[in-house]
Amino acid sequence: MKNLGMVGAVSCALLLSACGGSSSSTDIGQDSASTTNTGQDSSSSMTVEQDTDNTKSLVIPFAAVVGSDPLKCDTTYSGIGTAGSDVTVKDLRFFVHDLALVTDQGDILPVALDSDALAQNDRVALLDFRDTAEVNAAGDLVEVCAAGNTGVNPTFKDTVEGTVELDTAVSIAAIKFTLGVPFDLNHESQTDAEEPLRNPGLASGMTWNWQNGYKFLAADVWPEGGVVRPADPEWSNSRWNIHLGSTGCEVSASELDQGVAPKVCPNENRIELTLPLNGVSVDEAAIQFDYKALVSGSNLGQDDGVSPGCMSSQTDPECEAIFERLALPWGTSPNSTGNPNAIVFSVVQKN
Repeated sequence: MKNLGMVGAVSCALLLSACGGSSSSTDIGQDSASTTNTGQDSSSSMTVEQDTDNTKSLVIPFAAVVGSDPLKCDTTYSGIGTAGSDVTVKDLRFFVHDLALVTDQGDILPVALDSDALAQNDRVALLDFRDTAEVNAAGDLVEVCAAGNTGVNPTFKDTVEGTVELDTAVSIAAIKFTLGVPFDLNHESQTDAEEPLRNPGLASGMTWNWQNGYKFLAADVWPEGGVVRPADPEWSNSRWNIHLGSTGCEVSASELDQGVAPKVCPNENRIELTLPLNGVSVDEAAIQFDYKALVSGSNLGQDDGVSPGCMSSQTDPECEAIFERLALPWGTSPNSTGNPNAIVFSVVQKN
């Protein structure tokens, strides 16, 4: 992890969690604005270094945890979900954009992303928490986050790099970012896209393959014993997936290819987060996203229909509990009052 020297006593640790296979719901596509809701190394802190005048370079670390444990591949986690399942991680990736620092006066200080950094351009970054992989003699990535992988995943990414205009006397009270891909970038050609949005490329496995657009978050696990459907004894699946993306969109991928402009989707499913430090010293603060908390209302060994796990469909019964914990509307439930994200996102004292 790259760290920059500290100037002006501004520092903040960021820990965030969120793996992806083919999807099978039918209503993913185009979208527009955000829905607003107020890892590996949990000891990392965001560091800020003065470059010129008030321009500061910064490195923002992200991490994923499962309860009290860092999220890693080829590791069994016990007691997960309502059935207390034993699970191993298959995929954990997500996109972020519109990063900013928030001062104690409420001023928003946008972070300009470093387009030369791994897996990010000047507008969006792809965090990849899959720590292991198999790479062949030619250096090609063969398999990621699978049982028995002993090599390091070359696309692993748990930091976002950028710059911000910041007076050293200013006190930082929160960090702000959006989980997802910006509307316009979400519906351009994936084969011609700039990394980390290119498919095939870094975005492989992070796209909806029946319509245009990206999975904003992919968090897939293998529950021990697989996944069953009580109403269909012939059905089974090896994975329980969480794929977050925009749904209910009217313009298809083929229409987009013909030049039809994307339209607003009923369910945009971007999540705009403002995460306060809550009295934790800025030098000691960590923001944690807990996969175990995200699935705390879900039975990971069972599926009641539509897609295995939750793939953002408004008719998928597994999505209700997941969307509640992400503070996203689902069905007739707005899930937008109070701060329901507190059970998944939290500011903690760094280790």
